[in-house]
Amino acid sequence: MSELDLIPQDYAREQLLRRRLRWAMVAFGALACLVLLTRSVLGALVAAEREQVSRLQAKKLLWQQSKAKTEEYTRQVLAIEKQLTALDELRGRDHLRLFLEALDAAHVGNVWFDEIKYYRREGPPGAGEAATGGARTANAAAAQNRPAVPAARLEQRADMSGHAMNHVTLAEFMRKLETQPRVTEVNLLDTSPRRYPHALVIDFKLGLLIEPKRGGRP
Repeated sequence: MSELDLIPQDYAREQLLRRRLRWAMVAFGALACLVLLTRSVLGALVAAEREQVSRLQAKKLLWQQSKAKTEEYTRQVLAIEKQLTALDELRGRDHLRLFLEALDAAHVGNVWFDEIKYYRREGPPGAGEAATGGARTANAAAAQNRPAVPAARLEQRADMSGHAMNHVTLAEFMRKLETQPRVTEVNLLDTSPRRYPHALVIDFKLGLLIEPKRGGRP
């Protein structure tokens, strides 16, 4: 006995089409969920990378600030070393007192002073630099693992301006200054006559280097 298909063909095709449509919708929904999940994962990865970049930038900024602070501290240390060298130089040699003593010993009559300036000036490193200051600089450089830089020699100088009765008196005063143990150089920077109602005097300006002479007594 043969089987009879009582389901109309149109209805069967419609049901098949509906089932396929449902499968397609399910597949499309799964694909959409997969896309959303992928986008979420990528977004989380991008956010993590951005956070890592931000952390690296923050570390770079901190490193730059630390480097700037280190350089500033190094400059401060060098400035302090220079000040300590100057203090050691002044403590080790009473230049100002010796200069005044030399000036008093060399003074002659008919010489007057308007202004005396005593100052220190950096000269090239050499045998005249203070030993204690050089040792302090070397020790500080060794503590910081950097090469020692020779300390600049501090020259003690004086400028004086005034008047003398004549050139002979001025020349005598300069010769007496040159014979003083602590006066290494005496330079005549300027000289000119000045006429007053009852006299003619010589204006002068001298420059002195105050250092112990080689082979001389301290």
